[in-house]
Amino acid sequence: MDALEAIHARRSIRAYKDLPLRRELIEELLWAAVQAPTPPVSGQAPWKLCVLEGAERLAGYGQRAKEYARTHQPAGQHWEWSERPEFEVFWGAPALVLICAQMGNPETPYDCCRAGQNLLVAAQALDVGSCWVGAPIPWLRSPGVGQELGIPDGYEPEVAIVLGHPAQVPPGQPRPRPEITWLAPRSLP
Repeated sequence: MDALEAIHARRSIRAYKDLPLRRELIEELLWAAVQAPTPPVSGQAPWKLCVLEGAERLAGYGQRAKEYARTHQPAGQHWEWSERPEFEVFWGAPALVLICAQMGNPETPYDCCRAGQNLLVAAQALDVGSCWVGAPIPWLRSPGVGQELGIPDGYEPEVAIVLGHPAQVPPGQPRPRPEITWLAPRSLP
């Protein structure tokens, strides 16, 4: 499958088979993720990649993330999903990839997002289901959680993507071609 096919065919998978992913496959996906363009002035990678495995383990963390969201609602915003009993934060996936941004560098969140997009496209190309999940990020960044999970010091979760063998693939709703504004060069005064 070429890159354009993978981009157009990719879907957010929210139901997974009860099968683990081979670590070699996860490593291949993460290698593709870190091919994302980054401009690290230091020459160092702007992220740390962390993988949590086990659907049961992730389900437990999902419950903790929901409880955190229920008790830490942002002012003026209501996270309705946190109160829905059927809502699964990690969708029954057997693996979660956290792309953690180097703290103190304002560019690293963008670098992590570029790596995350590479991961989604690579997963599609290799017939792996994926879903970018934002719901657990506040809990993952809350005091003590990073240390409990083993996230390296100086990094915080920026991107969370679940991976697994899809149990079902939703039908696509291809987006229409975008409206484009062509900016004409201006003549200098």
